[in-house]
Amino acid sequence: MKNKSLILCIISWGLFFNFTEIQAQKPLNPIQDNGLKSRIELIRADSLVGENSISRTQTFLGNVIFLHRGVKLGCDKAIHNQSSNFIEAYGKIIINQGDTLTIVGDTLLYDGNTRFARVYGKQVILRDKKVTLRTTKIFYDLNRDQAYYPVPGAIQQDSSKLSSKEGYYNTKTKYFRYIGDVEIINPNYVLCTDSLDYDTYSKQAIFKTYTTIKSKNGDLSAYKGKYNIKTKVSAFEGRAKVSNVDYSLEGDTLNFDNIKSSGTAKGNVVFVSFKDSLIVVGNKGIRTGEIGLTKIIGNTISQRVAKNDTLLIASDTLWVFEKNKNQKPDSIAIDSTINISVDSLSISNPIDSLQSEVDLKQKINPKPNSKIPVGLKNTVEKEGNVQNIPSKIKKRLKVPIPADTLITPPKTEILIAKSDSSQAKTDSLTSAPKRADIEKIIADGNVEVFRTDFQSLSDSLVYDLKDSLIHFFSKPIIWNQENQLEADTIIITLKNNRLKLMELLQNSFVIEVDTVKNFNQIKGRVIYAFFDEKSELKTIKVEGNGESKYFALDDQNKIIGLNTVQCSSMQFYFNKKKIKSIVFRGKPESTLIPPKEIILEDMKLERFEWKVNKKPSKESILSKTLGEQLKNAKYF
Repeated sequence: MKNKSLILCIISWGLFFNFTEIQAQKPLNPIQDNGLKSRIELIRADSLVGENSISRTQTFLGNVIFLHRGVKLGCDKAIHNQSSNFIEAYGKIIINQGDTLTIVGDTLLYDGNTRFARVYGKQVILRDKKVTLRTTKIFYDLNRDQAYYPVPGAIQQDSSKLSSKEGYYNTKTKYFRYIGDVEIINPNYVLCTDSLDYDTYSKQAIFKTYTTIKSKNGDLSAYKGKYNIKTKVSAFEGRAKVSNVDYSLEGDTLNFDNIKSSGTAKGNVVFVSFKDSLIVVGNKGIRTGEIGLTKIIGNTISQRVAKNDTLLIASDTLWVFEKNKNQKPDSIAIDSTINISVDSLSISNPIDSLQSEVDLKQKINPKPNSKIPVGLKNTVEKEGNVQNIPSKIKKRLKVPIPADTLITPPKTEILIAKSDSSQAKTDSLTSAPKRADIEKIIADGNVEVFRTDFQSLSDSLVYDLKDSLIHFFSKPIIWNQENQLEADTIIITLKNNRLKLMELLQNSFVIEVDTVKNFNQIKGRVIYAFFDEKSELKTIKVEGNGESKYFALDDQNKIIGLNTVQCSSMQFYFNKKKIKSIVFRGKPESTLIPPKEIILEDMKLERFEWKVNKKPSKESILSKTLGEQLKNAKYF
């Protein structure tokens, strides 16, 4: 039995080798395809070097080209398995899909049944009309038109280089998905994130993880959103922020044009001007970079940090105007006479000492060919470009003073003057940053102000940082220590960031609390209140319709009497919260009531109302809706 088995085995092996030899002698013609209709077709090869009829494989060398469903596959050497419809190819791999896509590499594994190609090499390159992808491994699904590189790769498009640890590319939609250490390097910016989708047609980058974009115009960061690489326009979500050396703007959402430096932030907005040490929080922020304007809307609180004090402003809306980058530092000359109507008169110079009526008239009616403040001119020029600013705010950019508050009514047309450069330097905020960028701050709607030397309530205010002036509108109330000052309009002048002068215009009323808590009261059409270096009331000057009630005290602070005076012009001098002396001009009418005869009705002028319970405090402002956010904003 063993011998018979051995003989049968020998015969079988003989038949096998004889069959193989016959097959090897066959010509290059491919084996008949008895399987699927979509078979890989050999177009050409320099030679056939091996064939196995059992496994139905053929080995080709030299300039080998296959065709499968419109896709050409080229290489130096290929092993074609007709049974499985599979190609294993080596050397100078090229996949050509019409005139739209080319992939080159060193090794190819191609499954004709699934139309799936695996390309390997020291450098695998995918090219189409949109991009060039370089990596070391690409898996390409021709049925889905999707290429996948599971190893680090880089894509070149125009002047941008995009790299990631792995990624997907749809060759039909031209849509990329980058995964892991994603970086886009462009001559003008660098984008970094962990995953990113990118549309090569629209140049739109879409991300869902923390992303930063750094450019010469500023840095952008967000946790989710879109960024157009071509237009530099972004739509960010998840605590987004834009910043540069001058400012930063952040919110829960941010739509921003990085070229124009303009955009909108919404939700817990924080705006910071670094050079001016200013922080503003609100519900919504709109920045217009072309004109240097930032508008914060809803529950706004601003904080400006200075050497001597910190200014807090709460309001419904806040505008921040920046300086024109092209303007000269001090002023520009006006060749022609500038005529401004009476109801737009602005007195911009602080009065450092008591002035005579002649001095005041000269101040109101300066010589022709004076210089106009650049800030005012630029602001007026901006008005034509700024949209959605209420008319009352536009008017207040010009800072008008009602005509009937003037001591001597001027002519129908008058001129506005500006102090010389030395005076401007003296009056500037010496504690403010040297390269301050902000020119004006406007607050509107339920305005509350807190500083250690004064607090206020008003409908709106304009803070001119260049000239150190703060204008309060619509019957403001200002508290200074234990003094209360009211008028239709009030202008504060700061010097070295200290309270220097208050100008009370129209229906002015001052309540001064003396050392024994008596209410000294002063009324008039226009009142000037001067303060010393400690921001304590030093002098009050009343011009027009003056009235006063003050308690005369002896050296032991005992009441001598209650003095009621009516006079067109009067001046009060204070020392340590006591009236030191009084000067009346014109024909005063005075009545002194002895202490024992003073009754409650005699102690109050008409319109007297002590409103200290309304005085804002630091705590009351920071306890507002976004106060906690302001406290947590650490930028300086």
